[in-house]
Amino acid sequence: MECIFCNKETIESEKFYEDEHYYAIYNLRPFLPGHSLVVPKRHVEDMTGLNQGEREDLVSFLNRVIFIALKFAEADSYDLILQQGEIAGRSIAHLHFHIIPRKEGDKVNQSKKEWLYEFNKNEFYGRNLTESEMSTAVNKAKSIAKVYDSELRALM
Repeated sequence: MECIFCNKETIESEKFYEDEHYYAIYNLRPFLPGHSLVVPKRHVEDMTGLNQGEREDLVSFLNRVIFIALKFAEADSYDLILQQGEIAGRSIAHLHFHIIPRKEGDKVNQSKKEWLYEFNKNEFYGRNLTESEMSTAVNKAKSIAKVYDSELRALM
């Protein structure tokens, strides 16, 4: 079975930003508004599989997507999550990072243990966005990336 993050149709419908090594996609089951994923273009299952160029680009790309996600959600805080391996809660065997914008009073104003439980539950049982909802979210994120292009370039 093909990896969902290697499926070009999936990536094209959810992608809002990219560079040479990574895609930024909007999460199909967003935990909070702006919940985005950073996914290597090349199929790799964990950090140790990244090549030198991918490793060198990772932090810069994460910073740019964090910038977009924060603007999307009108937030100033975020969680950055990597679940490496099934025991850690990873559901797709392709390296990916979750960027979840946070702000005062969001629905997960609870202990980290409770928060992670709700996050993992949402990953498996949350409602998928409709095609229209995904399109709206992706277009909003693309628009933010376009408006803030010079700021994003400064983060490279």
